[in-house]
Amino acid sequence: MAQPENALRAWALADPTLAGLIGTRFYPMDLPQTPTLPACTYFRVSRAKKDEIPYSTVRIQVTCWATTHDGARALADAFIAAATARKGTSAGCDVKYASLANET
Repeated sequence: MAQPENALRAWALADPTLAGLIGTRFYPMDLPQTPTLPACTYFRVSRAKKDEIPYSTVRIQVTCWATTHDGARALADAFIAAATARKGTSAGCDVKYASLANET
């Protein structure tokens, strides 16, 4: 079964700006023991099951890591630009619409 996390990762790594910052350093759950920064981590927060609409809603948290606050902020901005308002098929997953829920 296609996973939304894989779709998000594929879109992020295909974006030239984001890929220029992190290469392929976009990891599920945790950073490696001795990470190269900048990098991103992601995990599924929740999945609301189908109800009145014919598909589920998935929330994924992405954390941006860098050696400075400004670096992490720049990485977060690049990620938001790469992954917001996206739709289509990615990594075998049919995404109806990807949006940013909030930033913390």
